[in-house]
Amino acid sequence: MASVVKQAGKENDSPATLDINTENDHLMLNNDNVTFHREDRRQEHHHEQGFAPLLQRSATRDDTERLLQDTDSDSDEELASPPIIASKRQRRTCCMVGSESKYCCCFRTRKSCLLVCLVACIVPLASFVIFCSVYFSPVALPHIPVNSSNDHVDAAYTPLPPMASPRLLTFNMFMRPPGVKNNENDYKSERLDYIINHVLPLHDIITVQEAFAYANRRIDQLLMAAFEQGFHYHVASPRHYPWDLAGDGGLLILSRYPIKRADRIEFSRGVHADWLSFKGALHALIQVGSNKDQLVHVYTTHTQASYDNGGKLNLDDTKVRLSQFAHVHQFIQDTAQDDTHPILLMGDLNVDAAVHNGSSPDVPSYDSSLAYTMMMDVLRGKGTDLKLIGGENDDDRLSYTSTWRLDNLTDVPYATFGYHPVTFGDYKKTSNGTLVPAETILTSHNQLLTVQSIDRLLWAGNRSQNHTMTLSDIAVQHFFVDEKNASSYPFTQISDHYGLSAILHATT
Repeated sequence: MASVVKQAGKENDSPATLDINTENDHLMLNNDNVTFHREDRRQEHHHEQGFAPLLQRSATRDDTERLLQDTDSDSDEELASPPIIASKRQRRTCCMVGSESKYCCCFRTRKSCLLVCLVACIVPLASFVIFCSVYFSPVALPHIPVNSSNDHVDAAYTPLPPMASPRLLTFNMFMRPPGVKNNENDYKSERLDYIINHVLPLHDIITVQEAFAYANRRIDQLLMAAFEQGFHYHVASPRHYPWDLAGDGGLLILSRYPIKRADRIEFSRGVHADWLSFKGALHALIQVGSNKDQLVHVYTTHTQASYDNGGKLNLDDTKVRLSQFAHVHQFIQDTAQDDTHPILLMGDLNVDAAVHNGSSPDVPSYDSSLAYTMMMDVLRGKGTDLKLIGGENDDDRLSYTSTWRLDNLTDVPYATFGYHPVTFGDYKKTSNGTLVPAETILTSHNQLLTVQSIDRLLWAGNRSQNHTMTLSDIAVQHFFVDEKNASSYPFTQISDHYGLSAILHATT
């Protein structure tokens, strides 16, 4: 629709007309008359290439308006300035080609626009970093008073007897990060409550695996509760943050006895889902008696898992695991080679020591699997032949050999029982003798009745004739919920793993 504005003047004067189009406007002058009309769309497309035509068109319009104003000043009657309507394309580019008074529709200058955009990006990012730095950091435990001998003691806890016999325990507590579970629900909070009230009070030195602190506060809750029960010393895997793209290693050593030295290592990233965790190993040199020479090296680790059904050997998993065992051996050498204190290595080593030849799940495994033999050879520093599992050795030599040997490293449960005890995927018998899974709420369904022996308690004592320590009361801890509390908890077992326990006797 066109709007026409007529200018009163001389009789032979031609009227000035204004033609308005919502897509584009062009101004043209002819014999002191001003005509606004719509150009051909092909010419419009030509003029819209780049910002130069836009700027030229804007300048032309300003010049035309000034010309109109000059013409009107000489006339007897004043002509109202014609309305100018911005096109759609012009409105879209208002932030790029603004007037002198405004940079865009919201800001007067480009600097203010960039500043606000920068603040809008930095504030949420800084808030996220601050939140993660606080939430993902370990809890601050209460201060331990120091006595005159400069030994840490607790005023509310009875000092340990001179010839104490610490109660040892290792177990995989199956406390993975939020959202990670095998079945419908793994009842993390409820199981943690049971562990605090029914497991911690029965032991003095505990090594824990899968105590993942990433994105939750359950492990901090465990540390606080353990501290209140007299576990004033601990070593834990380093914490990690979202920008690390992986969680912590989930390892923890709790001790009622003073830890004189602590060390931690992290392996290279594993394969499959293990890539999302910085697995590694912990070391604590613990004084277990009043004599300052009554020390024991305690280590724990959690190595590469097997991701084939039933714990079957997988070449990639096995090679990663063997390299991790070599790192553990080097770790022990670096921290224990300069003294003669006993060495205790406990943890979930993810190697099934049992031999499965199609026998019934209730038949014990008296022989050792190839994977177990290779593991023990690497941990002792002897090395192994990768060709046994389809791998290759360089120059036909054994892999992972070491000049420092630990030949007396012994699997104490195996030496005690004469067979490899089941610690994962166990069975139970019904009243009619049928074998059924011992636990189904936490254990993955593809691991039921696999009767694996993957948790270890390895001991290298008698490294000196002056100080002798021994282990006794070796036992498998099934951690079934006792009958008194069965109705209070929605699970039957506190983990999908069993634990291993022993008593350490220190003599001079």
